[in-house]
Amino acid sequence: MALINLNIASIKSKKGDVAGAILSYEIGVQGLRKYKEELELAGDEAGKNKNSSHMRHLVSALGRIGSLKLKQGDKNGALEAYAYLFKEVDSSESPVASRLEKAKAHIKCATIYRQSGERDDNKHAIIHLREALNMYTDLYGAKHKDTIAVATSLQQWMEEEHHHSTRS
Repeated sequence: MALINLNIASIKSKKGDVAGAILSYEIGVQGLRKYKEELELAGDEAGKNKNSSHMRHLVSALGRIGSLKLKQGDKNGALEAYAYLFKEVDSSESPVASRLEKAKAHIKCATIYRQSGERDDNKHAIIHLREALNMYTDLYGAKHKDTIAVATSLQQWMEEEHHHSTRS
Protein backbone atom coordinates (compact mmCIF):
# COMPACT_ATOMS: atom_id res chain seq x y z
CA MET A 1 0.00 0.00 0.00
CA ALA A 2 2.83 2.40 0.85
CA LEU A 3 4.39 1.96 -2.58
CA ILE A 4 1.03 2.66 -4.23
CA ASN A 5 0.88 5.96 -2.32
CA LEU A 6 4.39 6.80 -3.52
CA ASN A 7 3.34 6.11 -7.12
CA ILE A 8 0.23 8.27 -6.67
CA ALA A 9 2.43 11.02 -5.20
CA SER A 10 4.73 10.89 -8.20
CA ILE A 11 1.80 11.18 -10.60
CA LYS A 12 0.30 14.08 -8.64
CA SER A 13 3.67 15.83 -8.61
CA LYS A 14 4.03 15.46 -12.38
CA LYS A 15 0.53 16.89 -12.84
CA GLY A 16 1.39 19.92 -10.70
CA ASP A 17 -0.67 18.93 -7.65
CA VAL A 18 2.10 19.73 -5.17
CA ALA A 19 -0.07 19.64 -2.03
CA GLY A 20 -1.66 16.33 -3.08
CA ALA A 21 1.77 14.89 -3.89
CA ILE A 22 3.13 15.88 -0.48
CA LEU A 23 0.15 14.29 1.27
CA SER A 24 0.54 11.05 -0.71
CA TYR A 25 4.30 10.96 -0.05
CA GLU A 26 3.68 11.52 3.68
CA ILE A 27 1.14 8.67 3.76
CA GLY A 28 3.64 6.48 1.90
CA VAL A 29 6.41 7.39 4.38
CA GLN A 30 4.14 6.50 7.31
CA GLY A 31 3.41 3.14 5.71
CA LEU A 32 7.10 2.42 5.07
CA ARG A 33 7.99 3.35 8.65
CA LYS A 34 5.23 1.09 9.98
CA TYR A 35 6.50 -1.76 7.78
CA LYS A 36 10.06 -1.18 9.04
CA GLU A 37 8.86 -1.26 12.67
CA GLU A 38 6.90 -4.46 12.06
CA LEU A 39 9.99 -6.13 10.57
CA GLU A 40 12.09 -5.05 13.56
CA LEU A 41 9.45 -6.25 16.05
CA ALA A 42 9.35 -9.61 14.27
CA GLY A 43 13.13 -9.85 14.63
CA ASP A 44 13.59 -9.69 10.87
CA GLU A 45 16.99 -8.24 9.96
CA ALA A 46 15.46 -6.61 6.87
CA GLY A 47 14.12 -3.90 9.19
CA LYS A 48 17.69 -2.84 9.90
CA ASN A 49 19.02 -3.38 6.38
CA LYS A 50 19.76 0.04 4.86
CA ASN A 51 20.02 -1.58 1.41
CA SER A 52 16.47 -2.90 1.41
CA SER A 53 14.11 -1.50 -1.19
CA HIS A 54 11.72 -0.13 1.44
CA MET A 55 14.56 1.91 2.99
CA ARG A 56 15.58 3.28 -0.42
CA HIS A 57 11.95 4.22 -1.12
CA LEU A 58 11.71 5.88 2.31
CA VAL A 59 14.81 8.02 1.73
CA SER A 60 13.72 8.97 -1.77
CA ALA A 61 10.22 9.92 -0.57
CA LEU A 62 11.62 12.11 2.22
CA GLY A 63 13.80 13.87 -0.35
CA ARG A 64 10.79 14.46 -2.58
CA ILE A 65 8.75 15.82 0.34
CA GLY A 66 11.57 18.27 1.09
CA SER A 67 11.81 19.37 -2.53
CA LEU A 68 8.06 19.81 -2.90
CA LYS A 69 7.75 21.76 0.35
CA LEU A 70 10.55 24.00 -0.87
CA LYS A 71 8.65 24.46 -4.14
CA GLN A 72 5.65 25.61 -2.05
CA GLY A 73 7.86 28.10 -0.20
CA ASP A 74 7.69 26.09 3.05
CA LYS A 75 11.36 26.32 4.01
CA ASN A 76 10.85 25.03 7.56
CA GLY A 77 8.83 22.09 6.26
CA ALA A 78 11.59 21.30 3.77
CA LEU A 79 14.26 21.48 6.48
CA GLU A 80 12.18 19.16 8.65
CA ALA A 81 11.81 16.60 5.84
CA TYR A 82 15.54 16.70 5.17
CA ALA A 83 16.28 16.26 8.90
CA TYR A 84 14.23 13.03 8.82
CA LEU A 85 16.16 11.94 5.73
CA PHE A 86 19.48 12.55 7.52
CA LYS A 87 18.40 10.21 10.33
CA GLU A 88 17.53 7.41 7.90
CA VAL A 89 20.79 7.38 5.95
CA ASP A 90 23.93 5.91 7.43
CA SER A 91 27.13 7.15 5.86
CA SER A 92 28.66 3.71 5.53
CA GLU A 93 25.87 1.12 5.40
CA SER A 94 23.35 2.87 3.16
CA PRO A 95 23.45 2.35 -0.62
CA VAL A 96 25.13 4.93 -2.83
CA ALA A 97 21.78 6.25 -4.11
CA SER A 98 20.63 6.99 -0.54
CA ARG A 99 23.94 8.59 0.41
CA LEU A 100 23.77 10.76 -2.72
CA GLU A 101 20.20 11.75 -1.78
CA LYS A 102 21.51 12.76 1.66
CA ALA A 103 24.39 14.77 0.17
CA LYS A 104 21.97 16.61 -2.13
CA ALA A 105 19.66 17.28 0.83
CA HIS A 106 22.61 18.86 2.67
CA ILE A 107 23.16 21.14 -0.32
CA LYS A 108 19.47 22.09 -0.35
CA CYS A 109 19.57 22.84 3.39
CA ALA A 110 22.71 24.91 2.88
CA THR A 111 20.95 26.88 0.14
CA ILE A 112 17.86 27.46 2.29
CA TYR A 113 19.96 28.78 5.16
CA ARG A 114 22.16 30.82 2.86
CA GLN A 115 19.20 32.57 1.23
CA SER A 116 17.84 33.78 4.57
CA GLY A 117 20.74 36.23 4.84
CA GLU A 118 20.90 35.84 8.64
CA ARG A 119 24.36 35.51 10.14
CA ASP A 120 23.54 32.42 12.24
CA ASP A 121 21.85 30.82 9.25
CA ASN A 122 25.00 31.40 7.21
CA LYS A 123 26.89 29.31 9.78
CA HIS A 124 24.30 26.53 9.38
CA ALA A 125 24.71 26.80 5.61
CA ILE A 126 28.45 26.29 5.90
CA ILE A 127 27.98 23.28 8.20
CA HIS A 128 25.59 21.64 5.71
CA LEU A 129 27.83 22.42 2.74
CA ARG A 130 30.85 20.99 4.58
CA GLU A 131 28.89 17.80 5.27
CA ALA A 132 27.89 17.61 1.59
CA LEU A 133 31.53 18.06 0.58
CA ASN A 134 32.61 15.21 2.85
CA MET A 135 29.93 12.96 1.37
CA TYR A 136 30.71 13.89 -2.25
CA THR A 137 34.41 13.29 -1.58
CA ASP A 138 33.59 9.84 -0.15
CA LEU A 139 31.25 9.01 -3.03
CA TYR A 140 33.16 10.42 -6.01
CA GLY A 141 36.64 11.48 -4.90
CA ALA A 142 38.20 14.92 -4.63
CA LYS A 143 38.66 15.46 -8.37
CA HIS A 144 35.06 14.83 -9.50
CA LYS A 145 33.30 17.88 -11.00
CA ASP A 146 30.47 17.83 -8.41
CA THR A 147 32.92 17.55 -5.52
CA ILE A 148 34.94 20.45 -6.92
CA ALA A 149 31.77 22.56 -7.34
CA VAL A 150 30.75 21.97 -3.71
CA ALA A 151 34.31 22.66 -2.50
CA THR A 152 34.44 25.91 -4.48
CA SER A 153 31.12 27.11 -3.05
CA LEU A 154 32.18 26.17 0.46
CA GLN A 155 35.45 28.06 0.10
CA GLN A 156 33.64 31.14 -1.19
CA TRP A 157 31.03 31.03 1.61
CA MET A 158 33.71 30.59 4.27
CA GLU A 159 35.69 33.53 2.89
CA GLU A 160 32.55 35.69 2.93
CA GLU A 161 31.77 34.59 6.48
CA HIS A 162 35.32 35.42 7.56
CA HIS A 163 35.09 38.81 5.83
CA HIS A 164 31.79 39.57 7.62
CA SER A 165 33.14 38.50 11.01
CA THR A 166 36.25 40.69 10.67
CA ARG A 167 34.09 43.73 9.79
CA SER A 168 31.74 43.30 12.74
